[in-house]
Amino acid sequence: MAGQPGFTYFPPVLPADSDDAFTVQHTGGAMTEPRQGTALQTIFSFFLAIMVTAFIGVAVHTFYPSPGDDIQQEMRSLARQQQAIVTSQAPEALTTSDRTRIQSINDRRDKLQDASRALNDSWSGRTSMILVGLATLVLAISLVLAGQLPVISNGLLLGGVFTMLYGVGSILGNGSSGTRFAVISLTLLITLALGYLRFVRGPAPLGSAPGVTVARDGGDVTRLEQRVRSLEERLDGAANLLAGRSGERSAE
Repeated sequence: MAGQPGFTYFPPVLPADSDDAFTVQHTGGAMTEPRQGTALQTIFSFFLAIMVTAFIGVAVHTFYPSPGDDIQQEMRSLARQQQAIVTSQAPEALTTSDRTRIQSINDRRDKLQDASRALNDSWSGRTSMILVGLATLVLAISLVLAGQLPVISNGLLLGGVFTMLYGVGSILGNGSSGTRFAVISLTLLITLALGYLRFVRGPAPLGSAPGVTVARDGGDVTRLEQRVRSLEERLDGAANLLAGRSGERSAE
């Protein structure tokens, strides 16, 4: 009816200082703040993952550098010696001693290349194992923090995944077939185990962790029951009022 006043129902708003696990607030508009918070949390988790991967990669290469630096330096020295002999005079003017010297330099460079390749293959295998081990440690930490610090846990989870991919990628281009198979098999087993612990079994409840107890005061429970009862009474009153309005309209 146009002449009758309209009815507007405003949902109850719990106090801001409520101790309940969830606080309901009615804003009347789009929930932009939670969405912005979620976006910032995602950006922070992704940035944390990149920083964790970069930190682990730099740390490994700093404290466990490639062993082929000395060999590369000697190869550059031999290349300069060969270049000096070749450019000192015309090719047809080279003496037998010069040609013997050049051949000796080439033989030495071939041996150094073989030794460098063997060292790099061994170093790549060990480095991949170290990276996979550190990635596993980061993933385990993310599982421990899943219940208390979910944003940091997600960042560590992504960082562990990126580090594991880095370790697998470093062994694909180098190393023997047996080493590659061992690293990839280990990575697969770790991924399956941690995936099961994180997504299938899920994190343990906070109260079930050793040394952690969750208790609520009896007064808090009583206040929560009173709020729920008051909310039910308001909803019943609103439903009765709507039913009365509908009955009046039908009678008219």
